Amino acid sequence: MSRPLRIEYPGAYYHVMNRGLTGQRAFVSEVDYGGFLALIEDAWRRWDIRVFSYCLMNTHYHLGLQTPHGNLQRVMRHIDGVYTQRFNRAHKRDGPLFRGRYKAILIDADEYLAAVVRYIHLNPVDAKKAYDPGDYPWSSHHCYLRPGKAPRWLALQEVLSGYDTPRDFHEFVLSGNKEKLLEFYSSKRRSPILADEGFIFRVKRGRPSISREHVRYETKILKPSVSSVIKAVADIYQVSEEALFQGRRGKRNEARQVVMYLMRELCGSTLGEVAEIFSLGSYGSVGGACSVIEKRAQWDRTLRRRLEQLREIVCFTIIQKKT
Repeated sequence: MSRPLRIEYPGAYYHVMNRGLTGQRAFVSEVDYGGFLALIEDAWRRWDIRVFSYCLMNTHYHLGLQTPHGNLQRVMRHIDGVYTQRFNRAHKRDGPLFRGRYKAILIDADEYLAAVVRYIHLNPVDAKKAYDPGDYPWSSHHCYLRPGKAPRWLALQEVLSGYDTPRDFHEFVLSGNKEKLLEFYSSKRRSPILADEGFIFRVKRGRPSISREHVRYETKILKPSVSSVIKAVADIYQVSEEALFQGRRGKRNEARQVVMYLMRELCGSTLGEVAEIFSLGSYGSVGGACSVIEKRAQWDRTLRRRLEQLREIVCFTIIQKKT
């Protein structure tokens, strides 16, 4: 069987989904659900994705997102791969968790974004997991009803801008999916593109419509420089910048590890690029340092707060420079 078609370009919108292997549960505990959402946030930080909606069911998930840099495969390889590793560790199992590669439907956002978000939010209702979509805890619908409490990585405004109030959007969702959309999703030979013929033609000709992106590229936060991350870490840890480059075998240097971690997360630096900056012979050391910080942050509240403080400092500096 051939693999599903992957259409990637900067600014593309997708409905992404995957299902547990042989119908098995992909989410068992609240830790599983929360861990998956944390990975979405991680991908948001690393690759500037914009997430419009999500719904995590016990056997599968749905995501509505946009990739400004045209890197869907990289993003989803990270989310699915890291989640599977953590799930297997937590539940003492091995092997694949999902039924092969994720499915991704390219969306003409001008015509279908709100409808796809509605379809995603109605999954728990259709599965009789909730009477009202706002009552299901592992979907983004309750965030749309209370935008002030939504996580910062969830992009609500593009959809909500089409409605006078969040309640109006709620009524739109409650009105149900249109028959044409249900036919599209139920088709056994479903197209990888949800759009009209004009959009599909432009995609096939290599000229997809990205009119929405003109505004997006003007407003998205730029990636910080490596030097700004180094300076912020040195200030927070009250050490010289030179000390961050001095690694000693057998002695942990948390500040040095944090710099490497944030260079990967905030600056988008590759392992090789970080290794070169720190004059390391192998990028394996960088990967190890990043892994240490990522794991420690899961239980070390002090480190977690420090990382959050550093992110705010660096991002605030970027905004100041831009304005």
